[in-house]
Amino acid sequence: MSCITRCVLRYGLLGTLALGGVTLLVGPDRMMAGLSQVRTKAQNVVDHVVDDPIALRHQLEQLADQYPDRIAEVRGEVAEVDHQISQFERDVEIATRVVAMTTEDLSELKTLVARAEAEAATSARPVAIRYGGVRFDLEEAYTEGRRINNVRGNYQDRLAHDNVQLKFLHEQKGRLTEILTKLEEEYDTYQGQLWQLDRQIDAIQRNERLIELTEAQQATLDSYDRFGKVQNLKQIEAKLAEIRAIQESQLQTLAKSGIRDDYEAQAAFELDSEGDAVSPFGTLQEIEIDEDEPTVEDKSVAFLGPIVIE
Repeated sequence: MSCITRCVLRYGLLGTLALGGVTLLVGPDRMMAGLSQVRTKAQNVVDHVVDDPIALRHQLEQLADQYPDRIAEVRGEVAEVDHQISQFERDVEIATRVVAMTTEDLSELKTLVARAEAEAATSARPVAIRYGGVRFDLEEAYTEGRRINNVRGNYQDRLAHDNVQLKFLHEQKGRLTEILTKLEEEYDTYQGQLWQLDRQIDAIQRNERLIELTEAQQATLDSYDRFGKVQNLKQIEAKLAEIRAIQESQLQTLAKSGIRDDYEAQAAFELDSEGDAVSPFGTLQEIEIDEDEPTVEDKSVAFLGPIVIE
């Protein structure tokens, strides 16, 4: 077990080093592109191996799983954009009010400073103004005016930036809403036509089985090509009858040939039996033959046994 573990670790380390070296040599971008191409080719090979109906049904199952996830994801994005829009709208409202308030205060302070300057021009006494419950001389009034003007400028910039962001967010929301509507319509259409797509896939499977059955039947018929071309069962039966007649004729011919061989064997036996040998019955007196008993016409026939007439 430890030996196997060491081998696995060794080859894994070597493979990692080799992959890292290739990545450093060709660059990570080209490496990723190569891996993507290999993945695409592998997917194409698998697609060719897997039957089309199985792949189509798998795609339907993937769509059934993906549509709800995609719709939920887009709805989440729309909700996030709505939240950001509400925040920016609040910021715009605040900035608008701040700009309005600072503009009003700056206008009021400007009026007070103008009156103070006019009074100082006609009087030797020091002139001060009271603004917001606080007493300011002319120098302090100018300082306060610059501060209010800076605040007003900052919020004007903030207001312009928020308006740009709001415009972008509204455009993004519109685009997301279109995508969400399209996905929901596609999902509704998918659910409505799911049974039709499933029936179409079943029809494709039935057609494939029919094609396989037809090819098998055609192969069975083609197996009779050594007997001649046949197109239907009647022709097959006729061809088989013809072959059977030919075979029976051949068997009859062989049987007749066997009978002829028996005649030749009998003639050869008789010829051998008639040789020059002297008959042991030559010295015997002629025996009276009972008319009721069968007569033997030829002495040599006695050695042949009973004759069977068929």
